[in-house]
Amino acid sequence: MNEDLYWTFIDIANGLLSGVMLGGYYAIIAIGLALTFGVMRLVNLAHGDMLVLAAYLAVLVLQFVPISPFITLALVIPVMFGVGYALQRFLLNAISVQSMERKGMSAGFGLMSPILVTFGLSIVIAHALLGGFASDARIIRNALSYSAVRLTEDLNLSTLRLIFFVIAVAILVALHLFLRRTHAGRAIRASADDAEIAPLMGIATPKINALASGIAIAIAGVAGVMVGMSRTFQPFDGPVFLLVAFGVVIVGGLGSIVGSLVGGVLLGITQVLAGTYFGPSAQLVAGYILILFVLAVRPQGLFARRR
Repeated sequence: MNEDLYWTFIDIANGLLSGVMLGGYYAIIAIGLALTFGVMRLVNLAHGDMLVLAAYLAVLVLQFVPISPFITLALVIPVMFGVGYALQRFLLNAISVQSMERKGMSAGFGLMSPILVTFGLSIVIAHALLGGFASDARIIRNALSYSAVRLTEDLNLSTLRLIFFVIAVAILVALHLFLRRTHAGRAIRASADDAEIAPLMGIATPKINALASGIAIAIAGVAGVMVGMSRTFQPFDGPVFLLVAFGVVIVGGLGSIVGSLVGGVLLGITQVLAGTYFGPSAQLVAGYILILFVLAVRPQGLFARRR
């Protein structure tokens, strides 16, 4: 094989593999947002701040107990689940679209009020973290940051990104099985399909919504620890991760769990290849071009559910 052709092939292969791994990282960030929108039709503007909150929670645990960052998930996941469950059960349920309609208020108010509440929650979380941890950039130290899996002499994969991708696929499979095989999962799907008919079938919609929100924020907690292990973060970084999540769910389809993984992979490949051939500054531009292209060709996203 011609040497120039060989190195071109290696560059493309490295770009594709790195893009797929980056896509898994993006998917973990976006899955929770896709689930929240798919079940409650709620755009949670505090989603990114929940990730940052989970990262700081892991930092707090590691200050007192010298353990692997992965083990901190045993505490972060249940705590974030409780936060998501309580937020939906005691606050967002009271101002949902259905609740507003029952009170005789306009649907427009019912759509806007949860968005405004989560926007306010985003500000509260960011300022609380600033007060508790100051504005210094933090990172969750781990032994895998500079480790790589060597596929061939010229093909390597980041060990951390590979683990992220495996975790993203595992979460996707577990969530799929939960929604398809369990009574609670089927109740979540029924509530997502028709929130007005579901209560007539004996489904306690407020509790089911709270369960779905708890799962979504727990997944965001996993994403927060993963983010903290791979880059520095600060209290006001929430909107950065929210934009990533929005980009992924726009490409994959709002409310689609599978679309979160596919959208993340497509976005990751696009950004990595653009950075390889046009420089680092082209990564963000290429990502936005992909999002605009999907919006122009298929506004509902690639895997949006038919309704």
